[in-house]
Amino acid sequence: VERYRKKRDLVYEELISAGYRVTRPKGSFFVFPEVPWGDDLAFIEAALAEKLIIVPGRAFSRSTSHVRICFGASAENLERGLEVLTRLASGPTR
Repeated sequence: VERYRKKRDLVYEELISAGYRVTRPKGSFFVFPEVPWGDDLAFIEAALAEKLIIVPGRAFSRSTSHVRICFGASAENLERGLEVLTRLASGPTR
């Protein structure tokens, strides 16, 4: 439980620092941030171009403004994913 708590806090803090609007998860290993631009599918397309897989929020709600991210991955994968998400916060890479 403590390892997941640390991962949750890392992901949450990094997303907040990058400018994402997100609520700290309380009981799962998923975070559901609002995308900073476009809709969930446009954002996911940009993430896929960076070889990062995330899930559109519309798969879990009627919202098209969020994505679902699992923080149960290895520390190495989390670091890489957070680097990509930080870059994408300012807009799609060209």
